[in-house]
Amino acid sequence: MNQNNKLILTSLFISVFLTACNSSASSDAKKIEVKKVAATTSEAVEKVTKSSEVKTDDAMKLASTDFIEGKHYVKLTPEMQTDVAPGKIEVAELFWLGCPHCYSLEPEILKYKASHPDYVEFKQVPAMLNPSWAADANTFFIAEILDPKGSKNLVTKIFQSIHDQKRKLRAPKAVTRFFVEQGYTEEQVENVKKSMAFQAKLVRAQEFGAGAQADSVPTIIVNGKYRTSPYMAGGNQKLMEVVNMLAEKESEAK
Repeated sequence: MNQNNKLILTSLFISVFLTACNSSASSDAKKIEVKKVAATTSEAVEKVTKSSEVKTDDAMKLASTDFIEGKHYVKLTPEMQTDVAPGKIEVAELFWLGCPHCYSLEPEILKYKASHPDYVEFKQVPAMLNPSWAADANTFFIAEILDPKGSKNLVTKIFQSIHDQKRKLRAPKAVTRFFVEQGYTEEQVENVKKSMAFQAKLVRAQEFGAGAQADSVPTIIVNGKYRTSPYMAGGNQKLMEVVNMLAEKESEAK
């Protein structure tokens, strides 16, 4: 092969090689561009998603602040003294065993007892506005002392006896008979009524009722500072939402 032919073949080879490189480079460039577009799209989707999440969080925060002081709850003046362990938030229901509205709220109260935050200490306090209510308060505190952990559900059974079975549990004999039916002895009931703990609970309930400044039951007092009720909150479930909001607010303030 002469020199000219070699030069021609070499030129053709270089031309083909360069064409192939340019094609590859163009393909790579397109791939890089596609990757850039995909990355940009992904970032855009991520931003939209995060934006949506933020808006959802904001909506939830707004929902938690929908409750208005003076409408859904009121601030007590003066504040009440609480009776709980340090660091705890007191949530107390002022109620009457003979009240149908209190009986209607009881399922929500039972749920709350089982699921409230650890920083909450919940208690029920019977209202004592007249002698008949005071008699029911006696019945409640006998049940509370006989069944301090609530394992026998005595309060629920008392509610059911009064409202479903239409029993009157105010006369001492009727009250004693009820507790005997639950497996206790007459002596146990009498010992409770004579105890210092029983008398102290009655005195505390009278003080609590006066400090709550409530004119109806059921009423819930949060940390001695706020009072709310199903009527104010807009129903039983809304009431518990208000209670949760106020208790959390008080816990965060500690």
